[in-house]
Amino acid sequence: MSAADAPPVQPALPFVPDNARGVNLPAQVYTASASAPPPPPEAEVPVSPFGLPCGLSVQSEAMPGAMVALDVMAPCRPGMRVAVEHAGLTLAAVTDRAGLLTMDIPALETPAFFTVRLADGEEAVTVAGLPDLIDFGRVAVSWQGAAEIELHAFEQGAGFGAPGHVWQGAPGSAAGAAIGAGGFLTRLGDASLAPAQLAQVYSHPLATVPAPRLSVDIPVTDATCGRPLSAHSHRVTPEGRAEARRITLTMPGCDAVGEYLVLQNLFDGPRLARN
Repeated sequence: MSAADAPPVQPALPFVPDNARGVNLPAQVYTASASAPPPPPEAEVPVSPFGLPCGLSVQSEAMPGAMVALDVMAPCRPGMRVAVEHAGLTLAAVTDRAGLLTMDIPALETPAFFTVRLADGEEAVTVAGLPDLIDFGRVAVSWQGAAEIELHAFEQGAGFGAPGHVWQGAPGSAAGAAIGAGGFLTRLGDASLAPAQLAQVYSHPLATVPAPRLSVDIPVTDATCGRPLSAHSHRVTPEGRAEARRITLTMPGCDAVGEYLVLQNLFDGPRLARN
């Protein structure tokens, strides 16, 4: 063999002890995963000093006598003016120190829709069905301001102050009407408000109380003498519809303080008298 055919000489490798030799390990790749940001904390629901959640909630429930129990809950609005609108009737009252208001309102239509509006503009709507409204005759008078209007019903030919005379001095009740004891008067609204929005509603069961004689009396007072007065009359028609008419007049001068204006046949076609 010639030197040209001899295999190349490999250079000698340095001796490396076994315990010093490197060990080839598979590469391990660690990827830093981008974790999702923590969810934002839930917004706390504001509550009233009594622990009730703020906001406006309104509920209505049908009651005997074609009445509606209206519950207004605005826990963070104590002492706030509340306007209630129903079938052309507008009332105003105030929430109590817990932001609550409860009213029993004679329905003028069925289904009975109620719009509740707070003084800060928030509003809500509720509705109740009154299947027994057809069993009642119902009229009302509503007004705004300082007038002291009185609705009178004289049942069975009753005289003033006699049994069967239903008015704010002897209002009767829905429970009494249910057992045939006559009709009843409901006063609505808060007279201490400025301006007040008030109403009086007379109801009578058609089965036991024939249509009574009705009148609306308006005392002439220092607050109303010589001033214009605007009001509305309301009635439930035999077809079950709510009907309203506007009443506009000027009160007598202040020399008539202590006297009354008496509006007769107001719910058919008004005729004015003065006592």
